[in-house]
Amino acid sequence: MPKILFLSEMPITNGVIQAQLLPVLLESARLGYATEVLETTGRFDAQEKYRPEMEKKLTETGIVLRKINVPRFTFLPSILYFSLQSHGLLKKQLATSALEPTIIYARNYKFIPFLLWANYFWHIPFIYSPRGAYVAERKHYRKIKDLAYGYFIGLLEKHATQKSFATIVETEQFKKHLAGLYQIDGKNITVIPNYWDASLLPEKNWDRDEMREKLGLSGKKIIVYTGTVEAWYAFEKMVALVAQLRKKDPTIFFQLFLKEDYARTESLKIMQALPEIFEKYGLGKDAYAISSYPPAERYFYLSACDASICLTTTAEFKTMMLYLKIVDFWGAGLPVIANKEIAAVRNVIENSNTGAVVDYADWEESVAKIDPEKLFKKSATYSQEIEKYSSEKVLPLYFNLFEKSFQE
Repeated sequence: MPKILFLSEMPITNGVIQAQLLPVLLESARLGYATEVLETTGRFDAQEKYRPEMEKKLTETGIVLRKINVPRFTFLPSILYFSLQSHGLLKKQLATSALEPTIIYARNYKFIPFLLWANYFWHIPFIYSPRGAYVAERKHYRKIKDLAYGYFIGLLEKHATQKSFATIVETEQFKKHLAGLYQIDGKNITVIPNYWDASLLPEKNWDRDEMREKLGLSGKKIIVYTGTVEAWYAFEKMVALVAQLRKKDPTIFFQLFLKEDYARTESLKIMQALPEIFEKYGLGKDAYAISSYPPAERYFYLSACDASICLTTTAEFKTMMLYLKIVDFWGAGLPVIANKEIAAVRNVIENSNTGAVVDYADWEESVAKIDPEKLFKKSATYSQEIEKYSSEKVLPLYFNLFEKSFQE
């Protein structure tokens, strides 16, 4: 039986893993592949209360779960720590993999040394996914240790991209960037976008009003942001935009569903500064709320809202992404307000006519053009452009790639 070994840089309880890796795991088992996943524990563990339920789900579907512990701070660089731990756990199993066809799918650069080792010594093909902007932001580093670390990762990643059966990125912009960064032809760089999990969407007859009442959102027009508080998101601009729209419609309310766990000190500082930012723009407790939700129920929470927002900084290495939160917004039927620099998102907004694009260089005029009444009327609007990001459309792209790897 062909085997797929999935390497996850975060615990299976993490919201991102549940959104983007779990559906692939479950589909792998459903299609009859021997499916194993190696997770890292000890980092990003805010959702651990859902572990018993998640492990039961994996067991019931025949998925083998293996674990390595990766503390938040390590003596060795994380790229070495992750790979050494993975090698120690899997070496006996993979050294005998000639008995059964095996491929490895790894979501993060931290597994690169292990991938190269398994490919060279055990002849196991691998599929690599940077899954994030780390590979793109190294050229913006300034500290000597960061530059040295980035250079080291760059050498390994270029080699891994060339040696991989395929390297998966989420946008055409990212593919061009990666090929240009490493001066390679990019023939084995494959674009597979982030997706929303269609299996988790509310049924058409669900009681949206009851959910809004439960969340205290009745009688309000809700603009939602969800996910993480990071330096590459323009939170002050998001608050400023909501404040300006409230001048047109005072019933507008800003709901933030935020993660509870942050690995980066700078992210925690931004999180703690949010009340001051709201106060600066005259938004009191009657204008916004901060809470969280269970990852598996995210579409019920999001679908109870009316529109969404995601504004980023203008740095190139962040605007080439297609953020998971945005495809989740689309899955929940929400129009999106985004800045024009996020090219992949801007194109969808313009082609589907759902949402709004703001221009930092012409802020006042671009925000003034947003008509709240028209914006909120587009809630729950789908189009062929947006449907491309459904799991029903995207998951087959993974398995076409996996099957091709086994065949070759």
